[in-house]
Amino acid sequence: MNNYRQQWEDSYKNRDNFLFYPNEEVIRFVSKYLRKRKGLDEFQDINLSVDVPNFLDLGCGVGRHIIFAYEMGFNPYGIDLSQTAIDTALQWMERRGITDGVNKVVQGDITKLPWPDAFFEIVVSHGVLDSMHFEVAKQAVKEVYRVLNDRGFFYCDLISGDDSAHSREFAGEEIVTMDHEKGTVQSYFNYAKICDMLQDYFIIRDATLVRQESILYPMSCGARYHLVLQKTVK
Repeated sequence: MNNYRQQWEDSYKNRDNFLFYPNEEVIRFVSKYLRKRKGLDEFQDINLSVDVPNFLDLGCGVGRHIIFAYEMGFNPYGIDLSQTAIDTALQWMERRGITDGVNKVVQGDITKLPWPDAFFEIVVSHGVLDSMHFEVAKQAVKEVYRVLNDRGFFYCDLISGDDSAHSREFAGEEIVTMDHEKGTVQSYFNYAKICDMLQDYFIIRDATLVRQESILYPMSCGARYHLVLQKTVK
């Protein structure tokens, strides 16, 4: 199976994906469903059963959501296909005083997660599951189900075909030809494809399609699905 590791390694070496601020939708998910920040050191828990929940960033890149999770009082873990990304994340964590990162943030395949069953209370995946072939994404979702506990939450977002180059229901795959992430896979989603990926592993607690359209260039637009999921207990 071609997991496009070299293409992602090249992308991170070019610093295409050196992102340092947490995604707004990830912050919104944490604040609404898990833990709301009420002050400098004050938090209000919402759906958490432990004080320091294990948090996994699936496709963590250089670690922006790992740092955010740490600041929210979570116990962060991460995995990414790129060793360059992982090395950068570990350097950042060390500078922030997170000394145990080397054992918790690893290079690896998200379809073969190196953690035991029901280990995590929270899994977040931003801009990842749509950057691979659909069958690989389905395997990754199955692994998330395995490592998430029975009360666990899973946030992910997925690119929609509702953009200036496709139609809303477009759900095909393309190889990226632009310089940014060149040579990697872009897998587009509609709601039917989302349901196919999740199968009976997760309940959809929230699903939002956020569409962005340029006022200056109205023919340029894009959209992403933002999903809040909870594990289905079988």
